[in-house]
Amino acid sequence: MRWAAVIAAGGRGERFGRPKQFVDIAGLPMLGWSLRTFASMGEVTEIVIAIDAALVERAQELLAVLVPERRSRVVFGGQTRQDSVRNGITAVGDEVEAVLVHDGARPLVRAQSVRAGMRAVAPGRGSVLAARVVDTIKVVHRESMRVERTLDRATLWAAQTPQFAMLADFRRAYENTQAATDDTALLERAGVEVVVVPSRHANFKVTVPEDLAPAETLLRERLQQGYSDSDALLVEVFAALEHVDSICRAVEAHGGRVDAIERDLPRGGVVRAYVAAEHLHDFESSFVPLADGTATITVHDPGGAGAL
Repeated sequence: MRWAAVIAAGGRGERFGRPKQFVDIAGLPMLGWSLRTFASMGEVTEIVIAIDAALVERAQELLAVLVPERRSRVVFGGQTRQDSVRNGITAVGDEVEAVLVHDGARPLVRAQSVRAGMRAVAPGRGSVLAARVVDTIKVVHRESMRVERTLDRATLWAAQTPQFAMLADFRRAYENTQAATDDTALLERAGVEVVVVPSRHANFKVTVPEDLAPAETLLRERLQQGYSDSDALLVEVFAALEHVDSICRAVEAHGGRVDAIERDLPRGGVVRAYVAAEHLHDFESSFVPLADGTATITVHDPGGAGAL
Protein backbone atom coordinates (compact mmCIF):
# COMPACT_ATOMS: atom_id res chain seq x y z
CA MET A 1 0.00 0.00 0.00
CA ARG A 2 1.36 3.45 -0.93
CA TRP A 3 1.29 5.97 1.90
CA ALA A 4 1.58 9.73 2.15
CA ALA A 5 2.76 11.42 5.34
CA VAL A 6 1.09 14.75 6.07
CA ILE A 7 2.97 16.65 8.76
CA ALA A 8 1.04 19.41 10.52
CA ALA A 9 3.66 22.04 11.40
CA GLY A 10 1.65 25.24 11.19
CA GLY A 11 1.54 26.09 14.90
CA ARG A 12 2.82 29.41 16.16
CA GLY A 13 4.27 27.98 19.38
CA GLU A 14 2.17 30.14 21.70
CA ARG A 15 2.70 27.87 24.73
CA PHE A 16 6.33 27.28 23.77
CA GLY A 17 7.04 31.01 23.53
CA ARG A 18 8.18 31.00 19.89
CA PRO A 19 7.76 28.89 16.73
CA LYS A 20 9.37 25.55 17.55
CA GLN A 21 9.45 23.71 14.22
CA PHE A 22 13.13 24.50 13.68
CA VAL A 23 14.37 24.47 17.27
CA ASP A 24 17.48 22.28 17.43
CA ILE A 25 17.12 18.96 19.22
CA ALA A 26 20.10 16.61 19.32
CA GLY A 27 21.62 18.21 16.24
CA LEU A 28 18.56 18.32 14.01
CA PRO A 29 15.61 20.75 13.71
CA MET A 30 12.60 19.36 15.56
CA LEU A 31 10.66 18.93 12.32
CA GLY A 32 13.59 17.04 10.82
CA TRP A 33 13.30 14.06 13.17
CA SER A 34 9.88 12.96 11.98
CA LEU A 35 10.88 13.73 8.40
CA ARG A 36 13.87 11.43 8.76
CA THR A 37 11.72 8.65 10.20
CA PHE A 38 9.18 8.77 7.37
CA ALA A 39 11.91 9.09 4.74
CA SER A 40 13.41 5.82 6.01
CA MET A 41 10.16 3.94 5.31
CA GLY A 42 9.70 2.51 1.84
CA GLU A 43 5.91 2.51 2.24
CA VAL A 44 5.85 6.32 2.46
CA THR A 45 6.06 7.49 -1.14
CA GLU A 46 5.05 11.11 -0.56
CA ILE A 47 5.58 13.67 2.22
CA VAL A 48 3.58 16.89 2.60
CA ILE A 49 4.34 19.57 5.17
CA ALA A 50 1.66 22.11 6.10
CA ILE A 51 3.38 25.12 7.66
CA ASP A 52 3.07 28.86 8.26
CA ALA A 53 3.72 30.89 5.12
CA ALA A 54 6.74 32.60 6.71
CA LEU A 55 8.46 29.22 7.18
CA VAL A 56 7.77 27.65 3.78
CA GLU A 57 11.25 28.30 2.41
CA ARG A 58 12.96 26.77 5.45
CA ALA A 59 10.72 23.70 5.22
CA GLN A 60 11.58 23.28 1.54
CA GLU A 61 15.30 23.48 2.35
CA LEU A 62 14.90 20.82 5.05
CA LEU A 63 13.06 18.52 2.65
CA ALA A 64 15.82 18.95 0.07
CA VAL A 65 18.42 17.82 2.62
CA LEU A 66 16.56 14.97 4.34
CA VAL A 67 14.31 13.53 1.60
CA PRO A 68 15.94 14.48 -1.73
CA GLU A 69 14.69 11.37 -3.54
CA ARG A 70 11.13 11.32 -2.20
CA ARG A 71 8.17 13.14 -3.70
CA SER A 72 7.53 16.00 -1.31
CA ARG A 73 5.90 19.40 -1.14
CA VAL A 74 5.13 22.22 1.27
CA VAL A 75 1.68 23.81 1.56
CA PHE A 76 0.42 26.74 3.58
CA GLY A 77 -0.96 26.00 7.00
CA GLY A 78 -4.39 27.30 7.93
CA GLN A 79 -5.83 29.27 10.82
CA THR A 80 -6.25 26.03 12.80
CA ARG A 81 -4.53 22.64 12.83
CA GLN A 82 -7.65 21.19 11.21
CA ASP A 83 -7.33 23.67 8.33
CA SER A 84 -3.64 22.83 7.93
CA VAL A 85 -4.30 19.10 7.75
CA ARG A 86 -7.11 19.65 5.25
CA ASN A 87 -4.68 21.61 3.04
CA GLY A 88 -2.15 18.81 3.32
CA ILE A 89 -4.60 16.03 2.49
CA THR A 90 -5.90 18.03 -0.48
CA ALA A 91 -2.33 18.26 -1.83
CA VAL A 92 -1.71 14.50 -1.66
CA GLY A 93 -1.47 12.81 -5.06
CA ASP A 94 -4.33 10.55 -6.14
CA GLU A 95 -1.98 7.60 -6.69
CA VAL A 96 -1.51 7.36 -2.91
CA GLU A 97 -3.88 4.92 -1.21
CA ALA A 98 -3.55 5.84 2.47
CA VAL A 99 -2.43 8.77 4.62
CA LEU A 100 -0.86 9.21 8.01
CA VAL A 101 -1.17 12.59 9.72
CA HIS A 102 1.52 13.54 12.20
CA ASP A 103 2.29 16.51 14.45
CA GLY A 104 5.62 18.09 13.58
CA ALA A 105 6.13 18.68 17.32
CA ARG A 106 6.36 14.92 18.02
CA PRO A 107 9.99 14.23 17.05
CA LEU A 108 10.25 10.88 18.87
CA VAL A 109 7.99 8.85 16.58
CA ARG A 110 9.59 5.60 15.39
CA ALA A 111 9.05 3.47 12.32
CA GLN A 112 8.03 0.37 14.29
CA SER A 113 5.09 2.19 15.85
CA VAL A 114 4.17 3.80 12.53
CA ARG A 115 4.05 0.42 10.79
CA ALA A 116 1.86 -0.97 13.58
CA GLY A 117 -0.62 1.83 12.90
CA MET A 118 -0.44 1.23 9.15
CA ARG A 119 -1.29 -2.46 9.51
CA ALA A 120 -4.59 -1.67 11.23
CA VAL A 121 -5.92 0.42 8.31
CA ALA A 122 -8.45 -0.78 5.74
CA PRO A 123 -11.28 0.85 3.78
CA GLY A 124 -13.71 2.13 6.40
CA ARG A 125 -11.24 1.64 9.26
CA GLY A 126 -8.63 4.06 10.57
CA SER A 127 -6.21 3.90 13.49
CA VAL A 128 -4.44 6.09 15.99
CA LEU A 129 -1.29 5.63 18.04
CA ALA A 130 -2.14 6.08 21.70
CA ALA A 131 -0.90 5.46 25.24
CA ARG A 132 -2.85 4.23 28.24
CA VAL A 133 -3.85 6.95 30.68
CA VAL A 134 -2.05 6.26 33.97
CA ASP A 135 -3.53 9.09 36.05
CA THR A 136 -7.04 9.12 37.47
CA ILE A 137 -9.11 11.57 35.41
CA LYS A 138 -11.67 13.86 37.04
CA VAL A 139 -14.44 15.68 35.19
CA VAL A 140 -14.53 19.14 36.78
CA HIS A 141 -17.08 21.98 36.60
CA ARG A 142 -15.42 24.85 34.74
CA GLU A 143 -16.42 27.63 37.11
CA SER A 144 -16.71 26.10 40.58
CA MET A 145 -13.89 23.55 40.03
CA ARG A 146 -16.10 20.98 41.74
CA VAL A 147 -15.49 17.36 40.75
CA GLU A 148 -18.55 16.10 38.89
CA ARG A 149 -17.41 12.52 38.30
CA THR A 150 -14.37 10.27 38.08
CA LEU A 151 -13.70 8.35 34.87
CA ASP A 152 -12.64 4.73 34.69
CA ARG A 153 -9.03 4.97 33.53
CA ALA A 154 -9.09 1.34 32.35
CA THR A 155 -11.04 2.56 29.32
CA LEU A 156 -9.01 5.75 28.69
CA TRP A 157 -6.24 6.21 26.13
CA ALA A 158 -4.35 9.39 25.26
CA ALA A 159 -4.36 9.90 21.50
CA GLN A 160 -1.05 10.64 19.81
CA THR A 161 0.01 10.89 16.18
CA PRO A 162 0.36 9.63 13.54
CA GLN A 163 -3.32 9.01 12.87
CA PHE A 164 -4.05 6.78 9.90
CA ALA A 165 -6.76 6.13 7.31
CA MET A 166 -7.34 5.49 3.64
CA LEU A 167 -7.03 8.66 1.54
CA ALA A 168 -10.65 8.40 0.41
CA ASP A 169 -11.85 8.13 4.03
CA PHE A 170 -9.75 11.11 5.13
CA ARG A 171 -10.99 13.27 2.28
CA ARG A 172 -14.60 12.38 3.05
CA ALA A 173 -14.05 13.08 6.76
CA TYR A 174 -12.52 16.49 6.05
CA GLU A 175 -15.61 17.59 4.16
CA ASN A 176 -16.98 18.13 7.67
CA THR A 177 -16.21 21.70 8.72
CA GLN A 178 -17.24 21.20 12.36
CA ALA A 179 -14.28 21.73 14.69
CA ALA A 180 -12.51 18.65 16.06
CA THR A 181 -9.55 18.19 18.37
CA ASP A 182 -7.89 15.52 16.23
CA ASP A 183 -8.15 13.77 12.88
CA THR A 184 -9.77 10.57 14.09
CA ALA A 185 -12.63 12.55 15.62
CA LEU A 186 -13.56 13.62 12.09
CA LEU A 187 -13.18 10.04 10.87
CA GLU A 188 -15.53 8.86 13.61
CA ARG A 189 -18.14 11.45 12.61
CA ALA A 190 -17.85 10.25 9.01
CA GLY A 191 -18.72 6.71 10.10
CA VAL A 192 -15.18 5.35 9.87
CA GLU A 193 -14.27 2.80 12.53
CA VAL A 194 -11.16 3.87 14.48
CA VAL A 195 -8.98 1.46 16.44
CA VAL A 196 -6.28 2.29 18.98
CA VAL A 197 -2.77 0.98 18.36
CA PRO A 198 -0.57 1.09 21.49
CA SER A 199 2.50 3.25 20.92
CA ARG A 200 5.63 1.14 21.46
CA HIS A 201 7.97 4.00 22.33
CA ALA A 202 7.95 7.46 23.92
CA ASN A 203 6.09 9.76 21.55
CA PHE A 204 5.20 12.85 23.53
CA LYS A 205 4.55 16.26 22.04
CA VAL A 206 7.06 19.06 22.66
CA THR A 207 4.68 21.71 23.95
CA VAL A 208 6.64 23.87 26.43
CA PRO A 209 10.40 24.57 26.72
CA GLU A 210 10.66 22.06 29.58
CA ASP A 211 9.84 19.27 27.11
CA LEU A 212 13.06 19.87 25.16
CA ALA A 213 15.45 18.29 27.66
CA PRO A 214 13.75 14.85 27.88
CA ALA A 215 13.26 14.79 24.10
CA GLU A 216 16.94 15.58 23.54
CA THR A 217 18.01 12.89 26.00
CA LEU A 218 15.92 10.21 24.30
CA LEU A 219 17.03 11.18 20.81
CA ARG A 220 20.71 11.20 21.76
CA GLU A 221 20.30 7.76 23.35
CA ARG A 222 18.72 6.56 20.13
CA LEU A 223 21.65 7.85 18.12
CA GLN A 224 24.13 6.13 20.44
CA GLN A 225 22.28 2.81 20.29
CA GLY A 226 21.81 2.85 16.55
CA TYR A 227 24.22 2.07 13.76
CA SER A 228 25.14 3.86 10.59
CA ASP A 229 24.62 2.43 7.13
CA SER A 230 28.38 1.97 6.85
CA ASP A 231 28.25 -0.45 9.81
CA ALA A 232 25.49 -2.52 8.23
CA LEU A 233 25.00 -4.88 5.33
CA LEU A 234 22.61 -4.10 2.52
CA VAL A 235 20.01 -6.85 2.22
CA GLU A 236 17.71 -7.24 -0.81
CA VAL A 237 14.87 -9.74 -0.56
CA PHE A 238 12.69 -10.75 -3.49
CA ALA A 239 9.44 -12.33 -2.32
CA ALA A 240 5.78 -12.79 -3.13
CA LEU A 241 3.74 -9.72 -2.23
CA GLU A 242 1.97 -11.47 0.64
CA HIS A 243 5.34 -11.91 2.41
CA VAL A 244 6.63 -8.33 2.05
CA ASP A 245 5.13 -6.94 5.27
CA SER A 246 6.33 -9.94 7.31
CA ILE A 247 9.85 -9.49 5.95
CA CYS A 248 9.80 -5.80 6.94
CA ARG A 249 8.79 -6.77 10.47
CA ALA A 250 11.59 -9.34 10.61
CA VAL A 251 14.12 -6.70 9.55
CA GLU A 252 13.00 -4.39 12.35
CA ALA A 253 12.84 -7.22 14.90
CA HIS A 254 16.55 -7.80 14.31
CA GLY A 255 17.54 -4.15 14.64
CA GLY A 256 17.51 -3.42 10.91
CA ARG A 257 16.12 -0.52 8.89
CA VAL A 258 13.93 -0.87 5.82
CA ASP A 259 15.23 1.48 3.14
CA ALA A 260 12.81 0.89 0.25
CA ILE A 261 10.03 -1.39 -0.93
CA GLU A 262 9.10 -2.11 -4.54
CA ARG A 263 5.72 -3.77 -5.02
CA ASP A 264 5.21 -3.39 -8.75
CA LEU A 265 7.36 -6.24 -10.05
CA PRO A 266 5.64 -8.85 -12.26
CA ARG A 267 5.86 -11.70 -9.76
CA GLY A 268 6.35 -10.10 -6.38
CA GLY A 269 8.19 -7.32 -4.59
CA VAL A 270 11.60 -6.37 -3.29
CA VAL A 271 12.50 -5.24 0.22
CA ARG A 272 15.76 -3.29 0.46
CA ALA A 273 17.07 -2.97 4.01
CA TYR A 274 20.15 -2.48 6.17
CA VAL A 275 20.90 -5.11 8.79
CA ALA A 276 23.86 -5.00 11.18
CA ALA A 277 26.39 -7.72 10.37
CA GLU A 278 26.11 -9.14 13.90
CA HIS A 279 22.36 -9.69 13.44
CA LEU A 280 22.45 -11.02 9.89
CA HIS A 281 22.50 -14.71 10.82
CA ASP A 282 19.48 -14.35 13.10
CA PHE A 283 17.62 -12.43 10.41
CA GLU A 284 18.36 -15.08 7.80
CA SER A 285 17.16 -17.79 10.19
CA SER A 286 13.84 -16.00 10.75
CA PHE A 287 13.61 -15.24 7.04
CA VAL A 288 13.55 -18.92 5.98
CA PRO A 289 10.05 -19.78 7.31
CA LEU A 290 8.70 -16.37 6.20
CA ALA A 291 9.90 -16.88 2.65
CA ASP A 292 8.10 -20.23 2.40
CA GLY A 293 10.73 -21.46 -0.04
CA THR A 294 9.72 -18.93 -2.69
CA ALA A 295 11.94 -15.92 -1.91
CA THR A 296 15.57 -15.08 -2.52
CA ILE A 297 17.94 -12.97 -0.46
CA THR A 298 21.09 -11.15 -1.56
CA VAL A 299 23.50 -9.48 0.85
CA HIS A 300 25.81 -6.68 -0.29
CA ASP A 301 28.64 -4.78 1.31
CA PRO A 302 27.45 -1.11 1.09
CA GLY A 303 31.08 -0.08 1.07
CA GLY A 304 31.37 -1.38 -2.47
CA ALA A 305 32.64 -4.95 -2.10
CA GLY A 306 29.63 -6.34 -3.94
CA ALA A 307 27.42 -9.30 -3.13
CA LEU A 308 28.44 -11.55 -0.23
